[in-house]
Amino acid sequence: MLFAAVVMLALPLGIARAQLTTEPIQGQFADQAGGLNLVAGKDQGKSATAVLTTIYDNTSSTPLFGVSSTDLASVWGDELLMAGTGLLSTHKFTLFNGSSAGNLLTATVSVSFFNAITSAPLGSYSTNINFGTGLPPGFFSTVTVTGLDPLLIVLSTNDVIVVQSITAKTGPATRLGIASLGPVLVGSSPTSMYISSATIGGGVPGFYTFTAGPADPGHFIAVNPPPVGTASKSWGTLKKLYR
Repeated sequence: MLFAAVVMLALPLGIARAQLTTEPIQGQFADQAGGLNLVAGKDQGKSATAVLTTIYDNTSSTPLFGVSSTDLASVWGDELLMAGTGLLSTHKFTLFNGSSAGNLLTATVSVSFFNAITSAPLGSYSTNINFGTGLPPGFFSTVTVTGLDPLLIVLSTNDVIVVQSITAKTGPATRLGIASLGPVLVGSSPTSMYISSATIGGGVPGFYTFTAGPADPGHFIAVNPPPVGTASKSWGTLKKLYR
């Protein structure tokens, strides 16, 4: 189920609330493919994937550290300064199983994109991931979601906020989050990241920095040219983050 509305932004961009500690990454689990349930309209999904263009990527960079919380509904986000705009076709993100009680077997993750300047929503999707025997504690995985074109998520600005949140999971994992990877190979990102979590910063949503270095949650974004006549979706200016 797609986000009808999500998060946004309790603090001005670029303001970090605190220097936080991180968790070590013990290893990288096999990359996973996220599944989608799409309902395409008659004008959707007509873009040519032959012209797919990568406008942001740090997913093949070095794992730096993990950030996680026992608040499994935490929202994790980042500001991405992308190398272009277009119709979202492929997206990759990371999931990190921190110092948990056990493996993460399956997860449903909701992802949303916003204009970083106006906070206007650009679109959302939800994906299901099956880790088989499970994502072990201390490991992260990169999740690849393809075929997003029918959702008409038009990234009409190169300055976006992307946020993700686990909405369902199975397995004994008790502490989940994201992996920070660096450097950013395509595009750029500020040194802080967005967190809304009951266990971080006193539960105050905002942009946070880390003692271990720049916080750049792993993301890969590839786009197609928008269909002719397609405008970005607008659901009004968001007032606040909520889970």
